[in-house]
Amino acid sequence: MNEYLNIGLIQTTLDKNIAWSEISKELKINELEGERIWNEIKTGFLNFRTLPVEERPKIILLPEFSIDDSHEDSLVMLSKDLGCVVIGGKDFVITQKGGKKYIENKAIVVVPQNWPNNIRAPFVSKFYFGKFFFSNLELESFKTRKYVPKSCPDMYILDAGTCGKIGIAICADFFDIERFVIYKGRIHHLFILAYNQDIHTFYFLAEGISRLVFCNVVVCNSGYYGGSVAFSPYDKSHKRYIYKHEGSKLFTTQVVSLPVQILDDAQKHPNQKAKEFKSAPPAYKQK
Repeated sequence: MNEYLNIGLIQTTLDKNIAWSEISKELKINELEGERIWNEIKTGFLNFRTLPVEERPKIILLPEFSIDDSHEDSLVMLSKDLGCVVIGGKDFVITQKGGKKYIENKAIVVVPQNWPNNIRAPFVSKFYFGKFFFSNLELESFKTRKYVPKSCPDMYILDAGTCGKIGIAICADFFDIERFVIYKGRIHHLFILAYNQDIHTFYFLAEGISRLVFCNVVVCNSGYYGGSVAFSPYDKSHKRYIYKHEGSKLFTTQVVSLPVQILDDAQKHPNQKAKEFKSAPPAYKQK
């Protein structure tokens, strides 16, 4: 296991009132707003590129609704060029079948062939995962435009080798208790992509889920609301919040380091008092 895993956060500032106008018949990001957010993403990648190779992130997180359809291929090229995994939220995915319009909330995962080496990769692979629980605001918008919501019931665990195992979810799925029953004992890190204005609830959830699942939790929220956070179940309180960003309408990038090796040791020996971490939850067992 690696000692630490560097995670890059690019907190884009998508404005939902511009991206999806109330008078728009389709829930697709406005072209000008999509271009503005893409420029933020390019700036974020440039910021990471200026770092020494050993300090660059192995994985870059983008908030929910960061990638419109026109820029997905370019995002893949940025991932290939920097040699880092990218996990980012997409614009709504709309399909038609049998005279009905179906809508999904999805995210993309791009994995360069040479990963985890931060060098340019000749090839990448990619896949998508989706949201299971939609917010009330989403459901209202779907109903107004006569969309049929399509949930994604699948739960993914990414095996990142020496960087640990990773759970991934989108925004409202952070409230899915059953998900954490499955993840308990199976992951080292949990990544949440969000577009959420109730930022303090997510702070509390990050701390609670980190303790219950006994893992690192990173929430990459929209910079439009702020509220991104990286939490680890360290014993000392001043170490637990590895990163917290507050302040609305602020574009920012940040690299945070998550513990891997010492957390894995604590997970493997939950009945022993870990020097660095809080006690594992009752009946915890690494699977």
